[in-house]
Amino acid sequence: MDVKERIFNELRKQNVRITKQRRAIIDILEGRHLTVQEIHSEMKKRGFHNLGTVYNNIDFLLEHKIVTQIFINGKKHYDLTIDEESHTADSHIHVTCKVNNNIIEINESDIFNHIKNHPIFEDFNIKKLQIVVEGHCKYYDTDQCKAQDACFIERLAKK
Repeated sequence: MDVKERIFNELRKQNVRITKQRRAIIDILEGRHLTVQEIHSEMKKRGFHNLGTVYNNIDFLLEHKIVTQIFINGKKHYDLTIDEESHTADSHIHVTCKVNNNIIEINESDIFNHIKNHPIFEDFNIKKLQIVVEGHCKYYDTDQCKAQDACFIERLAKK
């Protein structure tokens, strides 16, 4: 049984329904970081046209830590947190390029550990830590950056 099915079974035990709309949103978000408008556009392709349904289901998925909300380039994006090795809903690092809007996730536990173990937080139990790093390559050319193979963060994601 995959991770998604295990989580769905746990939710069912709590009498929480996994509706067709919720499954569709989860499938749409797999491997992507999307805004509500982008999710809604994808949902319409699957026959779900009600924007309110998208918002309600996103709220449900946030509440159950199946997705997390992040602000990237001034917009709310939603990111699937189940079946994802690089992060949880509460531990997250995203790197985004301001030139081409690429978004990647990195899993560097030493960064989280450094912050959590810093003396300033000695008497504070950190429950959630999300980091968004926005920028662009030090020496960039707009046309070259828009080519996926030349993008620094795309190369970083492959490490």
